[in-house]
Amino acid sequence: MKSYKNLYKEFVSEGNIRTAVRLSSLGKRSRSKVRKYYEHPENHIKDLQRYATHFHNAKHSPKEIYDGIRRKKRKIVVPTYREQIIHHMCVNILKPIFMKGMYEHSYASIPNRGAHRAKKFIERWIRKDLKNTKYCLKMDIRKFFESVPHDILKKKLARIIQDDDFLKVMFEIIDATESGLPIGFYTSQWLANWYLQNLDHYIKERLGAKYYVRYMDDMVILGSNKRKLHKMRLSIVDFLHGEGLEMKDNWRIFRITEKTDLDFMGFRFFRNRTTLRRSIFLKARRKARRIAKKAKATTYDARQMLSYLGWLDCTDTYNAYLKYIKPYIDFGYLKLKISTYDRRRIACGN
Repeated sequence: MKSYKNLYKEFVSEGNIRTAVRLSSLGKRSRSKVRKYYEHPENHIKDLQRYATHFHNAKHSPKEIYDGIRRKKRKIVVPTYREQIIHHMCVNILKPIFMKGMYEHSYASIPNRGAHRAKKFIERWIRKDLKNTKYCLKMDIRKFFESVPHDILKKKLARIIQDDDFLKVMFEIIDATESGLPIGFYTSQWLANWYLQNLDHYIKERLGAKYYVRYMDDMVILGSNKRKLHKMRLSIVDFLHGEGLEMKDNWRIFRITEKTDLDFMGFRFFRNRTTLRRSIFLKARRKARRIAKKAKATTYDARQMLSYLGWLDCTDTYNAYLKYIKPYIDFGYLKLKISTYDRRRIACGN
């Protein structure tokens, strides 16, 4: 296993800080606290270097949100903007290290990947290799982010990172919560994905899964034999136990047909078509009706509706779109509204 040294010097370098300020400010440059860093980063380099050297987490009060894709309530921790800069500084250092061993079909929170890319592979697999995708094992991890053990995670990091100063910062961020990884920290999604890398390689190389995809802690294995999938599941349970994690009880092994679907990442995969999860389509439909009742759609409305259009465009829901969405929405107008808004922001330097 390769180890990495002398990371701290790069971590606190002026170039890394400037990059972190630019990335952490995306979508927030209209805020006064953010703008002062983005417009004049050179005025804050020394201060941020001192802050990083003596970094300590701020006190946070978790907030509860509803995750529509996963259909569950989550508690998130919102870091201060200066903390966000430090988090981006850390990820800038960790990203090339973590990406070297990243499983090719792990899709959540990874640049140039995502649900739409994963969708293409799943469709290809279940439509071109019916024999080896006859059955599906679908599973996820019980309270994954909240369950990642700090001691095991720190040991894993210490094995590959031979830099005490950089590890000190990482350990401080990890200890922002008493247990697990705080949802809302940019570092958490990278640490969580990396924590499951060994599981990915175990499933592919030791268990011999031909078709396996992971979207954070949601996992799908496709196979030709139900009994083999049951054996794989038991082996995965044991592996997770060794990592301090536990598989949820709602795992399923079932057959994919033209009538029985795989519900995954907000999509419903059938043998001959892919549709949207009903709850997502209903949200898009309700949003379209609410916008139609307004005298003027806001920029936020436009972005939300165009996001739904991205889902609709890549699924077999055209007839439903024509009936329930198109009569209420002028997508050409919404696209023009967003492009006009973005041009103005660029012209203002935001």
